[in-house]
Amino acid sequence: MEFTFFFIAGVLVAMVAVFIVLALRYRGKRIVTCPETHAPVSAEINAALAAGTWIAAQPRFVITACSRWPERAGCDQACAPQIEASPDETLVRNIVAKWYGERTCVYCAMPIHDVGFAAVAPALLGPDGTLREWKDIAIENLPQVLDKAVAVCARCELAEDFRRRFPDRAIERPVTPLREHSAIAGPRRFAVEGPSEAVY
Repeated sequence: MEFTFFFIAGVLVAMVAVFIVLALRYRGKRIVTCPETHAPVSAEINAALAAGTWIAAQPRFVITACSRWPERAGCDQACAPQIEASPDETLVRNIVAKWYGERTCVYCAMPIHDVGFAAVAPALLGPDGTLREWKDIAIENLPQVLDKAVAVCARCELAEDFRRRFPDRAIERPVTPLREHSAIAGPRRFAVEGPSEAVY
């Protein structure tokens, strides 16, 4: 009797652990192609339902949010099979991580490992010179922006943003033969002037 109790308890604990792992895996914004417009849209699924049905039998993917809602709310959710076929590849966090992982920063030429799901995120430099953090771009527009932009690490994004907003406080340092072979090589360096001694 005691063995049966601990066995059942162990199975329940294992199932709860699996449920939590799957729920965390399935949650998050996704990019799928709308079958009606053939354009990218942002979508989310019921992660708890997908995790629970995975444990029971076959995971069931139900769309709970879409960038085309509420105008097209109540659609037949024909995009759900895309998520079922590629549950990891459709997640925005994985798409962004893969994109940055295949590139280096256009300013410092360093690889970008942290895509910044916390407070600070790397940025995208568009063909027109626009500099934006990737998190500031509408999810449904992200594929088009990624296709034309270059990568900027979070540190260089902060420096470049400061330089653009306060051009009188930033100094462009030319590359010298000695600094050209430094550990952090790149086309541009920034130095910020010391604090003002003015009395306000």
